[in-house]
Amino acid sequence: MKIKNNKLFWLLGLILVFSCETTELDLLVDPNVPAPSALDADTNLNFIQVSLASFFEDATESGAEAVRLEYMFDTYEINFNNTNASNSGMWITGYTNILNEVEALIPIASAAGRSRHIGVARIIKAYTMMTMVDYFGDVPYSEALQGNSGIVFPAVDAGADVYDAALAELDLALADFASIDGNTPGFNDLFYGEDNSSSMTNWTKLANTLKLRYYLNRRLIDPAGSTAGINALVGSGDIITSSSEDFKWTSGTSINPQSRHPYFVEEYLAANTGEYIPNYLMWALAEEKGSDDPRLRYYVYRQVNSFPTDEATLDNEISCWNDPRPATYAPIDAMQAVPLPFCSLFGRGDGYWGRDHANREGIPPDNNKRTTFGVYPVGGRYDDNDADTIDDNDGLQGAGIWPIMMDSFVYFMRAEAALFLGTTDNDAAMLEQGIRSSMATVTEFLPNPGDFTNVATAADIDNYVNDVMAAYMAASSDAEKMDIIGKEYWLAMYGNGVEGYNLYRRTGAPGNLQPTLLGTGTFPRSFLYPNVTVDRNINISQKPGLAVQVFWDNNPAGFIQ
Repeated sequence: MKIKNNKLFWLLGLILVFSCETTELDLLVDPNVPAPSALDADTNLNFIQVSLASFFEDATESGAEAVRLEYMFDTYEINFNNTNASNSGMWITGYTNILNEVEALIPIASAAGRSRHIGVARIIKAYTMMTMVDYFGDVPYSEALQGNSGIVFPAVDAGADVYDAALAELDLALADFASIDGNTPGFNDLFYGEDNSSSMTNWTKLANTLKLRYYLNRRLIDPAGSTAGINALVGSGDIITSSSEDFKWTSGTSINPQSRHPYFVEEYLAANTGEYIPNYLMWALAEEKGSDDPRLRYYVYRQVNSFPTDEATLDNEISCWNDPRPATYAPIDAMQAVPLPFCSLFGRGDGYWGRDHANREGIPPDNNKRTTFGVYPVGGRYDDNDADTIDDNDGLQGAGIWPIMMDSFVYFMRAEAALFLGTTDNDAAMLEQGIRSSMATVTEFLPNPGDFTNVATAADIDNYVNDVMAAYMAASSDAEKMDIIGKEYWLAMYGNGVEGYNLYRRTGAPGNLQPTLLGTGTFPRSFLYPNVTVDRNINISQKPGLAVQVFWDNNPAGFIQ
């Protein structure tokens, strides 16, 4: 689990101090900090935007650990208990720093005719609301954030109702944008840039894309409504369709104030890797298809290019090397031509040094040998067979991104909708475009391509796409097709555990995820409420366990592992 020592507060130098008041958490108001109403609309919106990046950081970590995009230490029950730091931080940031601040911003901005401010704040609010439901299920909403209403302990609302409220916020945001005229003040757009005229087009497309996400997540419980909603959005053409419209948080390279990508800070700035890259992820990139994924060297960086060969070193650093292979690691079905990895990617022999999902053995002295985050999306180092230990001057020096909603994601979502709902899109065409969009974004993420000799070529990408599409066209069932769509989406979303967590519960794809090492435990169909709210709110009772499903997940118990 990551050390939460960098919460993306580097932009707070631009922002005045903020309120910690929230009825949801029943926290005391600091008399030395001005209330939100004392701040201006620009300051509030800056803070809301920064807070969304922090909220996403916490959310993506938990989701990514659950679906093997990041390494998870120990069982689900231990890792995702109600003291989980990421989920507690996500809850506090979501209610205190986003939802509370949006409520404070709207009257201030309305009085000043700042429709851009209000629309953007509403979109961030809607994304936060939906993600809170995706992770926790029923959450406080209608009784929360009521200021001086006298409600100290707000009760939870049904997740479906909060989702619908989020959809309403997106419609309100679009109405706010429609009211913009030549006299509407601009704002400091920390996501799309300073040209508010063009960025409003992108925010509009984001709002509609989040509506598409709303309908896709609901497709299991309302297929007809989801079909109609997605067809209307696709038909409008007013959704994210190109990389110029990607909704991402961009980090910088400054140290004081700290602006670098949090994972770069934790690994490169410390010059001492604290994380493992999951063996399953590296196997999926390097071995599953029989050739390297063109994104492999961009996603991960090897500090060594070989494994130790003497037993004493192996016993000390990769202690599972001589253990029997767990029965749960056997190939899941006939589609699994290459056995799932166990313990390490020894078959490669070239230093892809990671850990299996939920391996809870003691941490060995292998910090300078572990494979770590690469140039995409963290802004680290590109793997050009250098096999050097990392430091804070490597690669893009932390100028990475949080990929919150990329154009490739949208194409994969449209492929799923076409396959299962029969929407107007062609599923195969959407799958291919999703892969190509991901490849284009990732392979452009280099400090200076001319300095490298192992970059992916157009032929590499074409060969990869052709192989995937041939497998897709040969698939004999929708389930097989979804497994291919899901695996390609999962690979493209590296850096975004939120969409991966939703995808897996919604579809069961990728279907061959590496099991937990011990073969036991309950996959979190939703996360427990953090202790920061259960301990302070008498109207919130803790769930009986991780098996509680969110409202849109009607797949059977045991559907996923």
